[in-house]
Amino acid sequence: MQRPRFELPEALVMEILSKLPVKSLTRFNCAAIWNPSTREFKILPPSSIQRPPYFSYFEETYLTLEDVSFNHAAFGFDSITDDYKVIRFVTLTYVNSEEEYPYPHSMCQVELYSLRSNSWKEIPSPDYTPTETTLGNNYVDGICYWKTMTGAYLDFRGLILSFDVGNEKFSILPIPESVGSFPEYYVDLLVFNGSLGAIVYPSERIDTSFDLWVTSEGVWTKQFNIKSISGVVNPLGFGKNGDLFLRDTNDEVLLFDASTQELKELEINTYLDHFRFAISFMLI
Repeated sequence: MQRPRFELPEALVMEILSKLPVKSLTRFNCAAIWNPSTREFKILPPSSIQRPPYFSYFEETYLTLEDVSFNHAAFGFDSITDDYKVIRFVTLTYVNSEEEYPYPHSMCQVELYSLRSNSWKEIPSPDYTPTETTLGNNYVDGICYWKTMTGAYLDFRGLILSFDVGNEKFSILPIPESVGSFPEYYVDLLVFNGSLGAIVYPSERIDTSFDLWVTSEGVWTKQFNIKSISGVVNPLGFGKNGDLFLRDTNDEVLLFDASTQELKELEINTYLDHFRFAISFMLI
């Protein structure tokens, strides 16, 4: 019997890839844009952006660049210049090579790729940087979105970092407390029916329920609620028909049909390694 085919959301693929061992992932030292309609892809050129030196005033010396990692990539279309662009955050890790157990120091850069010029350039870093991976490529009407935070321990406040692909500027938007506040609730950003949305669920995950909120012109409205589902850990994203993909405590993928309130097991397991690694992939 032929198994049914599903359109898997980007976040589900990211969840599966995040289980891969680090040594396997570091072999992929290039990035690519994939066009799902034509099934063609373009390998992006390597960045030639210079990495700045780092001087430690505490250690009174320049540090050695030990690692460069790329995170929180997003993709969008600039209608003004008729250009596709890729943005990614770069984390630079510096250490004192003279010490046996050096303390790592970090610095952030932001790189922007233009398909028209087929090149990367550095743009000014925002005051806030993405704090978590997102449920897919959160791009709506020329703007990319990430979740970020402000505040001190146990007093965090969720914010939304946005990037306008056209004017290449960052902005900060609030997440209303009516939508959900940390630490009582987790708020994951996603795109639902062409609008920026947030799926909210309690941090105490014994029996998890989900609220879907969608924003339009800065106003958040609740779309629907999915009542308590036992054993579910977190959402993975929506399919094209509005079905919600979920991950349970056994790393199995579930499909929730919001119209019928039915839950299906897809016989897909995201567990490929004993450890989770914070590595972001750009899947277009």
